Amino acid sequence: MIERSLAPGEILFAEGEPAELVGRIESGLLEVVKRTGGEEIVLARLGPGEHVGEMGVLEGRPRAATVRALEPARVRLASREAFLEQLAADPGLAHRLLVSLSERLHRADLALAGAVPGPSPTPVAAAGVRASGEPPALRLLPGSPALAAVLPAEGIAIEHLPFSVGRRPAEGEAPPRRPVDLLLEDTEPYRLSRLHFHLERARDGVAVVDATSTLGTLVDEVPLGEPFAASRVVLGKGEHRIVAGGMGSPFVFRLIVG
Repeated sequence: MIERSLAPGEILFAEGEPAELVGRIESGLLEVVKRTGGEEIVLARLGPGEHVGEMGVLEGRPRAATVRALEPARVRLASREAFLEQLAADPGLAHRLLVSLSERLHRADLALAGAVPGPSPTPVAAAGVRASGEPPALRLLPGSPALAAVLPAEGIAIEHLPFSVGRRPAEGEAPPRRPVDLLLEDTEPYRLSRLHFHLERARDGVAVVDATSTLGTLVDEVPLGEPFAASRVVLGKGEHRIVAGGMGSPFVFRLIVG
C-alpha cells in the first residue's frame, strides 16, 4: 500500500481510465463527479474511512466516474490483491460488496433474458408490521421547489411495492425495461434516468434501490449507484431524504416510513 497526498482539485481517478487501485480516504474530502450532456455533475462527497474505486477494480471495468480532492486530502492506495486481503479483515465491507455484485449480476441476467426485474407488486403491508399490528405507512413527498410544482403537497401514498420512479422518455427513446409508477418530466442534460430508483420490500422494512441510473441516488447522504459499493439501503421508521441525479439535482424527495 502507498499513501498519496492530494491538493484541492487534484484528480485521484479519472472517468474511463483502467481501474487498477482502490483508495481509502485517511483525511480530507473527495468528490465523485461524472460528465453528462456537456456538464459535470457531482454524484457524492466522501470522507475519512470511506473507500473509492473498489467496484471498478473488482469488476475489471473502466472507472465509472472521476474522483478528485475537494480539499487537502490523504489517500491510501492498494492493489486488487491487497484490497482482497482488506476484505477478509472487514466482513462488513465484504458483505456490502457481495450484495452489490450479486444485484448487478442479477440485473444483467434479467436483461439478457429479456425479463422484467423485480418481484410482482405486493401490498405495502407486506413490507413490515408495526408493533401495534398496523401496516407501515409509506408516503413520498416533494423535497424541492421543482417537485413541489408537480407533486401534491400531501405527497403520494404508496400502496404497493416495488414502487419505481423515473423520467418520461423523450421522443424516440425506448421505454424503460419495466413499468414506472411515477414518471417525471426532465430536460437535457437529464438528471433522471428513465428508470432511476425503486422502493422494495426488505426484511427489516423498506429498501431504496438505485436501478443502475446514470447519475446515482443519494439516500440520507449515502451514495448509491454504479461508482459506489452499494446500490441498496434499508430504511427504518421516520423521514428520509432521497436525491435522484447527483448533488444539486432538483429531484429531491422526502420519504416517510411509518
